Amino acid sequence: MIKFSNKGELGKGFFRKNRKDSLGFDFGSPPIAMKFQILTFNWHEPYLCLLARTGYRFDVLEPELGPGSFRRWDLNMRPLPQNVRLTSPEEARKRLEEGEYDFAISHNIKDLLWLKDYQLPKIATFHCRLTTEMALSPKKVDRVKYLESIRPLLGDVKKVFISDSKRADWGLEGVVIPHGLDVHDYGGYTGEKPVVLRVGNLFKEMDLARGYTVSEQILRGFPHVTLGLNPGIPEARLSRGFDDLLNHYRTCRVYLNTTPEEYEDGYNLSMLEAMAAGMPVVTLPNSTSPILDGVNGFVSGDLVRLRKLLVQLLEDRELAERLGRAAQDTVMEKFGMQKFLRSWHAVLQDAAIDYLKRTGFDLNGQDRNRPFNEISRKNVLMNYVSHPATTAHYLERALRKRHNVVTCGPMINDEVKRRWNLSALKCEPKAHDLPCGPQTPLSEVIPRLPERWRPDFFLWVETGLDSIPPDLDRHKFLKVCYLIDTHLHLEKHKQLAQHFDFVFLAQRKYVDVVREAGSPHVFWLPLACDPEIHCRREAPGAKWDVGFVGTVDQAPPRRKFLLDRIASNFHLNCDRKFMEEMAELYSRSRIVFNNAIHDDLNMRVFEGMCSGSLLVTDRAPGSGLDELFQDRKHLVLYEDGALIDTLRHYLDHPEERERIARAGMEEVLAHHTYEHRIETMIATLNRFNGQTGKVPHEPLETLHPADDKPDSYYQHVRHDVLQLIPEGASCILEVGCAAGKTGEALKNIPGVFVAGVELDPVAAEKARKVLDDVVEGNIESMELPYAEKSFDCVLFADVLEHLVDPWAVLRKTRKYLKPGGTVIASIPNVQYYGVLHQVAEGRWTYESAGILDRTHLRFFTRGEIEKLFAETGYTVERIEETLDRQYERFLKPGVTSLTMGRVTVQNLTPGEMRQFFVYQYRIVATVGAVSDGARREKNTGTHGKPSPKPLLDNATRYFANKQYREAGQVYQSILDQFPECAEAWVGKGNCQMHLANVPEAERCFQRAVSSGPGNWEAWLAMGLLQVQKGMNPEALDSFCRTLELNPQCDRALCGLGLVYTQMNRLDEAMEYFIQALHVNIENGPAMKHLLSLSYGLNRFEESERILQRYLELHPANLNILFGLAGIQYRMGRMDEARESLATILVFDSKHIHALDLMNRIEAAPVTRENS
Repeated sequence: MIKFSNKGELGKGFFRKNRKDSLGFDFGSPPIAMKFQILTFNWHEPYLCLLARTGYRFDVLEPELGPGSFRRWDLNMRPLPQNVRLTSPEEARKRLEEGEYDFAISHNIKDLLWLKDYQLPKIATFHCRLTTEMALSPKKVDRVKYLESIRPLLGDVKKVFISDSKRADWGLEGVVIPHGLDVHDYGGYTGEKPVVLRVGNLFKEMDLARGYTVSEQILRGFPHVTLGLNPGIPEARLSRGFDDLLNHYRTCRVYLNTTPEEYEDGYNLSMLEAMAAGMPVVTLPNSTSPILDGVNGFVSGDLVRLRKLLVQLLEDRELAERLGRAAQDTVMEKFGMQKFLRSWHAVLQDAAIDYLKRTGFDLNGQDRNRPFNEISRKNVLMNYVSHPATTAHYLERALRKRHNVVTCGPMINDEVKRRWNLSALKCEPKAHDLPCGPQTPLSEVIPRLPERWRPDFFLWVETGLDSIPPDLDRHKFLKVCYLIDTHLHLEKHKQLAQHFDFVFLAQRKYVDVVREAGSPHVFWLPLACDPEIHCRREAPGAKWDVGFVGTVDQAPPRRKFLLDRIASNFHLNCDRKFMEEMAELYSRSRIVFNNAIHDDLNMRVFEGMCSGSLLVTDRAPGSGLDELFQDRKHLVLYEDGALIDTLRHYLDHPEERERIARAGMEEVLAHHTYEHRIETMIATLNRFNGQTGKVPHEPLETLHPADDKPDSYYQHVRHDVLQLIPEGASCILEVGCAAGKTGEALKNIPGVFVAGVELDPVAAEKARKVLDDVVEGNIESMELPYAEKSFDCVLFADVLEHLVDPWAVLRKTRKYLKPGGTVIASIPNVQYYGVLHQVAEGRWTYESAGILDRTHLRFFTRGEIEKLFAETGYTVERIEETLDRQYERFLKPGVTSLTMGRVTVQNLTPGEMRQFFVYQYRIVATVGAVSDGARREKNTGTHGKPSPKPLLDNATRYFANKQYREAGQVYQSILDQFPECAEAWVGKGNCQMHLANVPEAERCFQRAVSSGPGNWEAWLAMGLLQVQKGMNPEALDSFCRTLELNPQCDRALCGLGLVYTQMNRLDEAMEYFIQALHVNIENGPAMKHLLSLSYGLNRFEESERILQRYLELHPANLNILFGLAGIQYRMGRMDEARESLATILVFDSKHIHALDLMNRIEAAPVTRENS
């Protein structure tokens, strides 16, 4: 379902889950399969029943005729179809504002006036001629002026006329859709009653359009029936339902029509229904009439003849039946239902397409085949937690004004508001276009998008949750994030940034830090204001000297100290307000006070200035504040010691204060709104992305004519390869060095010589500017201009698979390596399940990047990689992997098969299963068998002393990847060379613990503490093993020794808690778990045991505080939130428990434990304690 809003663009809600007809417009399908939701108006029940035959869902608004008077659906005219629902003006407005309707169909200008403030595809149905309406109007109407006055209402409206004459009379462009009937719904004509029938409303009142006077002359003396709402005709009556009407069509002998050509068509729906039943018609002449004299009825302008024809039909039933059958054929030929339905399907399609085009929406994806930077209105898939007073909400508002936005994600509820201290927030959050949980994979979101809609980029905005879609890395579209509170979450943001192509930070001082952590495209994008929300409010005048809106109790003590000083000297309003209420508080304050946390550049700076009051703020060094605004020109900076004097000066000098405030407001409105920020973001993306079609993982600049690769293909720093280069490698050759960015990073190490080989001349020229030497040419056909045994290391980062004969190149390279020299290569894995899924379906589709890059000539699995290096004279020292996160789903015990398309591979070992999820291998190989001397040389630091660090780092990576056997082997190789390395003994022991070899683990830990008595990790490992063996006194000693060496070791504190638990000293155990969590709130075992002891000891206060502290950092952790709900339940605080559970169910509606506890709460009797 397409959802449109009242915002002037593709609106809130946008698309629903049922998508068959959304943009594919599969009108070949049965109409009932389509799920458009349409708003229309109740002016014409019979016609609305025809529309209902389209199969769409209709809300029919019963319009207000006057104060308290509504035009209700008349069941005497038609029963309410199953797909039609009656609605009130209030409910219709609400659903319009929430974007629930796909279309609105009006039936008069009054309807369009009612709809004017709502932007969605509108269709105006014209049932009457303008000439007729003007003639019936009690007031004189100037046709030209009237049409000019309604032109704004009709500008973007699709127009449908029920006949050609009505379109011609209005003089407007539009589509003609005549009525459509299914004769099988009517049929059964008998004509058994010699009676004349006429059907219609207000015959007498609308004489000039109905021909009432003429019909009365014709009918005088004949038996006749008049059905319809006709207060001026005493003998007329309403039908007693549709069956009654149908019975009259079937049993009365003849139908009389007298509509005059000057004002009406020669037919109406009632006449067509009579014909569909098989009834003949007698009518006045009208060029638009479907009646042919003597064929399917009689036509005459001579009233005397018409009366004679009526006598003939009333006396000759067989003649009536013959003419009636021809009339029925006429309806089938000219007014068939299928033609009517097809026409309306086409109009709806055209209305949607026209609307989408007007709003810049690219329907067929044609625009998506243009370079990214040439697409003016981009498709943006936006992910955040719906919360109206957050940066993401303001960004969405700004984005929607110029781009097509679909939002997805969860929404805060009342419990989240309470936890996030948002109780003062009056504005309700809106549901996302595609509601989903915070951990929902994009693979579950994308199928809910319309079939032909694809995002130009994905935008994730930080809004209090750390989680990104778990499968984000698998998707090829451009990935962008906006991180707000980097000053509070630097380490997490450094990790998050790794998943995105472009990273925008609100805090300037961390741009270089995040960039150095491995994200090459990091940009400063300050926060801003939304003038429609934060602008100056017209108020009676300033009410307070100083205004402050924000957190106080949870902020650093400095803020409270400064606010207390202000309050003791001036009239201060310090409150928790949001959006318009916040703007009003600022507007009624002479000065807006700001205090940064950790020198951040916060929203208050821009929102306060937007209000038109003077902003007095601290300097926040490094925040970029001084780059955006000038002290005493746009705002005023203060020093803590002089704060009171600064405030007093500007309170005492109102002209100076207002001058600076006015300049500040003008500056933010001119340069610092969220629309400006979106312009900057889009301009940045445009600058770096110019390729046609989908954007691969790496951001793009311009296409290279030789191999269709973008410039950024040659500009990438391979951080994953850099970490594999041995310490002490001082001469390095990079084959396929591109623009030299990886080599340039190596050049940061003092004394390192880096040479490169590059085929592309443009990239080679760039590399020469940053490397020591660059050879331009084909590595397969050239001889390198270097002496043999020149290099410590040769890099082949994503190169070997592009070569015709990688075997020959590796053999040729050997002579340039020093003894013990290293080759480092990265090679994609053709065994990757995504590739094999294609093969299983009979496809091998080359792409612009990835495993099936169209420039790849060779393909390898892990086994073939090992053969490649063995056959060319190398020994593979280790292989690292880029692992698809989907692998985690297959780590469950007993999972031994993998299905790819229609092919299933069975009886897989865990190691074999893993190889299907490796996207790329990184190989470290040495020339031939490495001798002990060569190995020692390779492990020598910059000062010539042996160092186990490279191997320790390698072992740590294996351990982190849960490859415990491989890690153990590396640790053993370290111990072969460095037998007293306590760190290696600890590592090997930990591997043995995971492999369930406890005796060997104990031996390793004993060696660790004897080799390194000052190594706290050795004592910690020993203590944990002793706890497992129930050696409580020994474990106490080990943990105490750990804490002597590292007093902040939360694992040792948790270990003491475990020991005391086993010794049944539960109160002491609980205290140690609390201490552990004070040191590290993320300590899972400590949290688990603390909660268990809380229930056992009936001590909940400390646990509640710990859980609340955890939720301040991770408000969407449902397990912890459920733990808190359980504690609240046990403490008898049922309302709070209910709120916590409701929050869980917002994020996970099927959370079994939450549902169970909620049911227990609801079933519990109300007592004084929980009432």
